[in-house]
Amino acid sequence: MAHGVSLLCFSISHSFFFLFQWFAYSFMVKCLISLSTAGLLILILAFHIKEIQLFMLDNSLTDWRIAVSAPKLGLIALEVLVCLLHPFPVGSFPCLDPKPEHTFLFLSDMDMLLSLLMFLRLYLVPRAVLLRSSVLGDASYRSIGSLNKIHFQYPFVLRVMVNSQPGRVLLIFTMGLWLIAFWVLSVCERQHMDENEYLAGTFWLIPITFLTIGYGDVVPVTTCGKVVCLFTGVMGVGCTALLVAVAADKLEFTRAEKHVHNFMMDIQCAKEMKCSAANVLQEAWLLYKHTKRKDGRRARKHHRRLLAAIHMFRHVRMKHRKIRDRVNTMVDISKMQMIMCDLSSSLSNSHRELEKRIESLDKKLDEMTKLLSVLVESKHQQERPVLWIPPNGAS
Repeated sequence: MAHGVSLLCFSISHSFFFLFQWFAYSFMVKCLISLSTAGLLILILAFHIKEIQLFMLDNSLTDWRIAVSAPKLGLIALEVLVCLLHPFPVGSFPCLDPKPEHTFLFLSDMDMLLSLLMFLRLYLVPRAVLLRSSVLGDASYRSIGSLNKIHFQYPFVLRVMVNSQPGRVLLIFTMGLWLIAFWVLSVCERQHMDENEYLAGTFWLIPITFLTIGYGDVVPVTTCGKVVCLFTGVMGVGCTALLVAVAADKLEFTRAEKHVHNFMMDIQCAKEMKCSAANVLQEAWLLYKHTKRKDGRRARKHHRRLLAAIHMFRHVRMKHRKIRDRVNTMVDISKMQMIMCDLSSSLSNSHRELEKRIESLDKKLDEMTKLLSVLVESKHQQERPVLWIPPNGAS
């Protein structure tokens, strides 16, 4: 809602390009801007009140003064001050006189400054995108994010949008930047250009500055216009870099395509290496053959061919090694996870088997100990002397 109010202020202030002789029209437009600004301020204060209430609810607070710190109050006051800046409905002309004695300039210097400062309200755009984002409204998304300690702020939502729809985000950002720069440059240069050509001139100057072409047929005169053109050129360089990154990402192979391409390149290089090795053997045999026949001309010819075949074989082998290294670096995380799981399961199985064997060895040792003790006892019994007891009646 705050975003819509700020756009309403922008659309109303867009009519500042022209000169009007009727002060009542100017007064009505400025009154509408003031009303929309009042609504925007109410919405901003309601937003911060809800934010404080949510903070109190999350931290189980009962006193709102604990949730409101001095830096927080300073930020709220700064935000209110920024949103309060707009062309105020003031003037010295009669409100209903359609033909005043003096020519009234609809956009004075003060009105121009306040109109340019209204663009500071664009900081509300990321907030509106965040509040209307499906990422913030998805409960499962937020639950998983909170478990992984991810803060759902403007940078995260912006990265999600750029990754999901890079072309649309870049197009909207570029067109919005062009329109804003066009409006601001038209306001800054309105008194230094021809009334019939300054709109077309500024509309032509923004794209060639954004694309860093700069033909020089149209140049800014005022300091404000130069600053706008400088900012447009810097943003153009950044958007060009983003466009190159998006194009490179779209032209990049998918995972399956990379595997297929590298597999076919590996097969092709293997064939080339076999052919190169065969050429080396062939030229070596022909060199040996003509050297044996003492044919110097053909021997030198095949010697040169042998050196060329060896050079080609080394080149193909190096190419094949690079392809193998590239394939080895493309190991999937899922594949590595499967390998690690298999290794872990095999290690656990080996550990269990080792424990079983140790237990069986322990049992066998116990049995051997028992057998040894039995043998020792039997041996002691055999070695013990037998006492002879005489029969009864013997002396």
